[in-house]
Amino acid sequence: MKNELENNLNILISFKSIGEVSEECLKYINILDLKDPDNGAIGSWEIKNLKKIICKFGNKIKISATIGDEEKVYKILKKLKLFDSLKLDYIKFGIFTNNTEQLIFLLNSIRKSKFKTELVPVIFIDNEFLRNFVQKNIIEFKKFGYNFLLLDTYYKDTGNIFDLCSQDYLKILLNQSSLNNMSVGLAGKLSLSDISQLVELKPKIVGFRSAVCLGDNRKKELSIEKLKRLYYSIISAKRPAIQAAGA
Repeated sequence: MKNELENNLNILISFKSIGEVSEECLKYINILDLKDPDNGAIGSWEIKNLKKIICKFGNKIKISATIGDEEKVYKILKKLKLFDSLKLDYIKFGIFTNNTEQLIFLLNSIRKSKFKTELVPVIFIDNEFLRNFVQKNIIEFKKFGYNFLLLDTYYKDTGNIFDLCSQDYLKILLNQSSLNNMSVGLAGKLSLSDISQLVELKPKIVGFRSAVCLGDNRKKELSIEKLKRLYYSIISAKRPAIQAAGA
């Protein structure tokens, strides 16, 4: 049976190749994310390899995949159509525009296509326009049928999400998403040292790659030992928070 998502802090781990994915890894994650860091911020896998992972693990865990760093609307639609046929649980696509009209045009074009798979827009918060837009207009995404948003960083060498967004910004955004019945995930070079902040904010999803890789380098191999350490750190941090909430 598939691993159902919890109320908050569901662990999304990005895997870059078939060789990294194992039954052992599934014990420590909620979402198996297929993303190739060698091909960009949200680089995509080859379709044949996506199919292999979906065939092997699709009935055991939620699986997401990224379509790549596509910016043009027609290319995004083409990729979404292709990925929509793969029986994924989530498809992540990036938003790169700096213009409100272009953003609404993209979202409207996607809505008209009526995809079956749950789509997740990736908001790159190092883009000031997108950072401001999503805070003030999160309800727009709900109007276009989205239930999830993922905040991520495009540039991986200029700090993580907490370097770019204040705690107040994230609290306001998460509160607005909750009021609009949306779920927000946080990613962007998160590390073990960020767990206490994440537990306080309680996003639906927390996404990691570099933190579970050798040398904290997202392009190097995933370490199962680092993945275990991350998992138990989150579980340990969540427990007091849950107890306090029930006190």
